[in-house]
Amino acid sequence: MNKFQALNEAPNYSIPETAHYLRLKQQEIRRWIDIDVVRTSGKGLSFLNLIELHTLKGLRKGTGLPMQRIRMALAEFSAIENSTHPLLDPRLETDGLHLFLHDGDAYFNLNRAGQMGLPEILSTYLKRIDRFESGEMIFFPFIASEDADEPRTIQMAPQISFGRPVLANTGIAVDVIAGRFRARDTVSDLAEEYGVPARLIEEAIRLEFPLLNAA
Repeated sequence: MNKFQALNEAPNYSIPETAHYLRLKQQEIRRWIDIDVVRTSGKGLSFLNLIELHTLKGLRKGTGLPMQRIRMALAEFSAIENSTHPLLDPRLETDGLHLFLHDGDAYFNLNRAGQMGLPEILSTYLKRIDRFESGEMIFFPFIASEDADEPRTIQMAPQISFGRPVLANTGIAVDVIAGRFRARDTVSDLAEEYGVPARLIEEAIRLEFPLLNAA
């Protein structure tokens, strides 16, 4: 196991934190863990778990399939491919992977057009994850909307700021920016001090204070 793999597996996130970053309900995450769709160490959620939950959210949103049916399909895939993280298998991104959803005696291929083909929305979720041969992975959470046009302005990677959100390509922690904004520093002052566009400061604030997205 290289350093990136070890960092990816470290239990750095609580369920409330994960729910906040992914805009999920805590009870939904607990249910997905309880039915063994996402396997955890029991000490917290890892970066891999965070990305699994993000992908699972996209799969659910894109297909509307019952969770039990998804769980059975992933169990089948794990058995065939000997994978402990089937939701993170990079072949899920390609038309070459046939992810089968088992429903009784029928198998539904998510990649085949006309038969619940791999939804555009799932592809949108998968494009928020950058993978490298070294094992390094970078995740770009959605901020205001969950569509293909959402900019990748905030990133998360376990080797940077212990996996907390930072402004992309800067290492500037989002929670620090939000804390200073809460203490009444202005967006323009923060942008000038950190040397970044004001829109990036606004994105950090939106991530930390999701109610602002409705404004």
